[in-house]
Amino acid sequence: MCGIAGFFTLPGSRRADQMSEEVRRMTDAIVSRGPDDAGVWVDAEAGIALGHRRLSILDLSPLGHQPMTSACGRFVIVFNGEIYNYQELRADLETSGHAWRGHSDTEVMLAAFAQWGMLEATRRFNGMFAFALWDDSKRELFCARDRFGEKPLYYATGRGGEFLFASEIKGILASGLIEPTLDQKAISRYLLRQCVQTDQSIYANIRSLPPGHCLRFREGRIQVERYWSPPEVDEGIDLKEAVERFRALLKDAVQRQLIADVPVGSFLSGGLDSSTISIVASELAGDLRTFSFDFGNDYSEVSYARAVAEACRTRHVELAARDVDVAEHLWRMQSVYDEPFADTSNIPTYLLAREASRHVKVVLTGDGGDELFGGYSWYKPLLWMEREGKVGLLRWVAARAVNRFYRLADQSGAPNRELRIMGLAYGRQYRSVLAAHRGQLSFFDRESLAQLGFLPGLPDGDPEVDDSAGTMDEVLRFDVEDYMPADILTKIDRASMAHGLELRAPFLDVEFASFCLSLPYRLKVSTQEDKIILRQAFSEQWPAAIRHRSKQGFGAPLAKWFQDPAIREFEHDCLEDPSAPIYEFFSYHGTRRVLGRADLMQRWTLLVLAVWLRWFKGGERISEGNEASLASAIPAIKAT
Repeated sequence: MCGIAGFFTLPGSRRADQMSEEVRRMTDAIVSRGPDDAGVWVDAEAGIALGHRRLSILDLSPLGHQPMTSACGRFVIVFNGEIYNYQELRADLETSGHAWRGHSDTEVMLAAFAQWGMLEATRRFNGMFAFALWDDSKRELFCARDRFGEKPLYYATGRGGEFLFASEIKGILASGLIEPTLDQKAISRYLLRQCVQTDQSIYANIRSLPPGHCLRFREGRIQVERYWSPPEVDEGIDLKEAVERFRALLKDAVQRQLIADVPVGSFLSGGLDSSTISIVASELAGDLRTFSFDFGNDYSEVSYARAVAEACRTRHVELAARDVDVAEHLWRMQSVYDEPFADTSNIPTYLLAREASRHVKVVLTGDGGDELFGGYSWYKPLLWMEREGKVGLLRWVAARAVNRFYRLADQSGAPNRELRIMGLAYGRQYRSVLAAHRGQLSFFDRESLAQLGFLPGLPDGDPEVDDSAGTMDEVLRFDVEDYMPADILTKIDRASMAHGLELRAPFLDVEFASFCLSLPYRLKVSTQEDKIILRQAFSEQWPAAIRHRSKQGFGAPLAKWFQDPAIREFEHDCLEDPSAPIYEFFSYHGTRRVLGRADLMQRWTLLVLAVWLRWFKGGERISEGNEASLASAIPAIKAT
């Protein structure tokens, strides 16, 4: 795992030393992504500069140094990520006469480009990656991002027409070649989902390359195209056959992702996904180290994690962070993410990565399981909606009355009845389950957005008037293509790379994930069960303590956080003060009305945006890991 950056400018317009200095500024801004080594490659005559920060995982020798040039001299690459099938590709390439200097996956990638071409080689890579490849013969820069968006890549056009790219937004800003402009559509999307879209950044003039896409820059033109699409759903497969293939493919995926020249551990929350990964990894690796995290509140899952660790006999480490200064970390997150990001688990995830990085460099995770196996509770009301369709008013009122009676009588099964009532409500409000899903994921409705004075056009349509068709299979695919990369994978990448820790998600192995995407939803979730395929495949290996668990999630105690005096001071300075930067965009009185009736999640979403805008508008932009700067930044920013 590494950090990459670079730019292309008018050939001969800059001296080589000037270009080296500019690209070095870019990589220095993302040093936490690669603290072990740094490299710069410049061809001033061609106008190309590439920079790299290395986190050494494979081939720890100088032979793994980047930027790396191909044996034929045609290609130069900077690469962030891991190619898990590089040993298989290496063997194939050897039959065509390729020889090797070292044993890194980067060297194999260069040989693959020379052998098969840029697009075909990229399609053969099974891994998490973002890379930029200079083709000297074509004078073309080719960039690509992995299929699910595990590794980020941003790009922009500079004031002088330069093409810039970097692993993080801060790398592009550090070039000094661009003046960022806020994107109102991205802010609108943030209000809906607590994060921007996969092709956006919060800035109108900095874009994110979407997952499964590649980019070519040649002769001043940018061309973005999709190189991979999810497979079609196979309705003909039965559960028994699916379970057998599921087990075999997951074992292969975990085996591939255990390959490293440094120790590999596994996160173990005690949930079904991380427990399954840890169990399979312990069978393959033997002496596996697992990590759980106790945030010190009602959300703790430590006892479940301990049961799994004991069952598979791992070397288990229980991490904890006591007396966490939430306000300090809220401010720090603005520098970690470079844009507003309000997933409440970002601080716990950041702390978990910080503590784990003191023990290992690589950790397996269970990320991707909820999207691939139907693990979120929000799928249940959609299933009820699909089953019962649009009901009449009398039936709707009767169902609510019966549900209220059972709730008052404290009868069992209340949660499932509540989900059914939600589904009936969705059937009356939305035209399809996909439209309902997009609606239920939105944190603010049209009325609230209008009151905020911020309704410039919703970025992906208005869920409340969406008349598009959509099935449950499309709902699950939507989460794989939108929610997972925009929220979940962004969160774990920034949180881990802030501490030089590489996270690997075996569920997102391309062969395993493609198989899961081909399964119909009936093998994943029903109104009564979740993660059906996972339970059928692995429940016998789980300890009894976790066998019947539903998803708990890695959230945060928002009610407690809002009682923190420092958080209240942030609210006062960033949301209650009419001169706060947020009110350059929002209506002050309208926002105060929305806050007056807001739930905790809406309140947090607005607070994070308000704090980020204060940071953006002139706060002391701290560098990651600079504790002294962070400590002084909070009071300084409040005084502005």
